[in-house]
Amino acid sequence: MSGAGWNVVRCSACSTCHGHRKVGRFCPHCGQKLPEDAEIVASVATAAELRIEVALANTPEELRDMLRNRLEQNHTLFHQEETISFTGLPKLLHDATDENGVLTVKSLQPVLDKNRNSLEVQDLIDMAESQGLLVRLNSDCWQLLE
Repeated sequence: MSGAGWNVVRCSACSTCHGHRKVGRFCPHCGQKLPEDAEIVASVATAAELRIEVALANTPEELRDMLRNRLEQNHTLFHQEETISFTGLPKLLHDATDENGVLTVKSLQPVLDKNRNSLEVQDLIDMAESQGLLVRLNSDCWQLLE
């Protein structure tokens, strides 16, 4: 059952969990196509809650309580104003890709300039890679996964 905010989805191929608004089409970790009835481990309202639930879902059962306590105690360490929202990031990336879903630093810079965003291109790419939205093909080329 899908929640109104974010879902923690488990890939049936690699058993890794990731966050998504719905179920998603492909696993950002292994690239396998996700079935329509993919397991939804948890549903949360905010991206901050999503971060915690994804981390917990990918942690061995015996360590989850300890990790939850630490993540909740240290929540302020992770709170920061994002210059690009998690929901806006895929659109920016999509706007910078070619017909094959590939983007480069050169194709992303004009998109950031057009949106009057002060983030550095490499910072945005690093953010997208860490969130599983991009896979590096070579030193200046990435494949968009979403």
